[in-house]
Amino acid sequence: MNIKKTSNVFGCFLLLFTVFFFVCNQHFVFAGDKKEENSIDLLEVKKLVDWETKPKIVDKGNGLQLLLQASEGMNFIYASRKNGKGQDLFFTNSHNTGDTFSKSYRINDTEGEVSSHGENGPILRQGPGIGKYAVWSGGNDLKFARSMNFGRSFLPSIKVNDDNEKTYHSFQSMEVGPDGTIYVAWLDGRGKERNLPGTSSLYIARSSNQGASFEKNIRVAGDVCPCCRPALTFDNSGNMYVSWRHVDKDHNRTVVVSTSADKGNNWTEKVFVTHEGWKLNGCPHSGASMEFQNGKLFISWYSGIGNRAALRAAISNDKGKSFQYLGEIQGKILDPNHPDIQMINGEAWVIFQGRDPEDTNGWGLIRPWLVKIAGDGGLYPPQEVPFLGGSVAYPYLFKGSGGRIYATWTEIGEQSTKAVLCRGRLIN
Repeated sequence: MNIKKTSNVFGCFLLLFTVFFFVCNQHFVFAGDKKEENSIDLLEVKKLVDWETKPKIVDKGNGLQLLLQASEGMNFIYASRKNGKGQDLFFTNSHNTGDTFSKSYRINDTEGEVSSHGENGPILRQGPGIGKYAVWSGGNDLKFARSMNFGRSFLPSIKVNDDNEKTYHSFQSMEVGPDGTIYVAWLDGRGKERNLPGTSSLYIARSSNQGASFEKNIRVAGDVCPCCRPALTFDNSGNMYVSWRHVDKDHNRTVVVSTSADKGNNWTEKVFVTHEGWKLNGCPHSGASMEFQNGKLFISWYSGIGNRAALRAAISNDKGKSFQYLGEIQGKILDPNHPDIQMINGEAWVIFQGRDPEDTNGWGLIRPWLVKIAGDGGLYPPQEVPFLGGSVAYPYLFKGSGGRIYATWTEIGEQSTKAVLCRGRLIN
């Protein structure tokens, strides 16, 4: 045997192995850096919720909103065409956690005035006492009504917008601040000459008397995507955050956030959640969802950048002054859209709609999915939520007491559109 030749071969092999190991390590370092900057760490797969196998139909209609009492009593509003002339807003409740529902009654005074479609759906919120507040788009105006008798009836509705222009006031959000002040944010057609063509203005109004009246409207921003609902939330100090989809002169649409420390009178300059916008000469009908808890402001939104439908997420640790982009949260789910965030123990739980990639070559029915983002940004893979076999649209998530959790959505079938409730229990 030629020992010298064998030694040379071994040396070459050792050199190649060393180079290969170094390159791989360098690759892993770069990939790790990129992952920390632009994507969420994938956490261990585990079941999050035990859902009931067959959700409940509350009634025919759409835009189902749920308000939970401490006793787990349920209050609902939804839009329905029961008179055949137009949509109305109805209230019903359940005293047995959704096993049965009371006879519904109409909230709006003017029959058939309600416009509930896409993201322009009604909103239901709880006041600091017994008050229950509903807001909806009615005719050319934004309407508000309150119940001060535990939901047995609603008082006559009032206008939220303070103008009489024949323009739109719609795509509304409503939240109640820590001090009980009611805030409504919406997209408004006033002042078109101040905005880029095809865009809206963002307005807010507040009520400091439990909804008996609303104060003068405040214009927050212009050049707003005209059909992407704004989102409102608060921190423990009473700072208010509002998000919207900003449009620039090149039709670039970017999700932004502004903050108010004085109950909406003044607002900070908009902060871009990401600097990568979505160039689109049209409106995607999909606003962001945003919640604050434990010093963290979470936000999730839909984007079609790069001809790919995706749900993105970001987090702010400095009260909306800057955002860390977390990445996409939909996993392998196709056509994801309409995220809704619910904060549970400092973690962001997000329900959304999308298609199973394994069903009918990715063209199965749109169904609800649930994903959880840990407080440190870690991500659990999306999990199925049971549905009735129709096409699901605009899901919402609600946290109950005693480890219970609820989802609502509109389910579109061949015969009718249904307002659906699904009940679940958190798995520790």
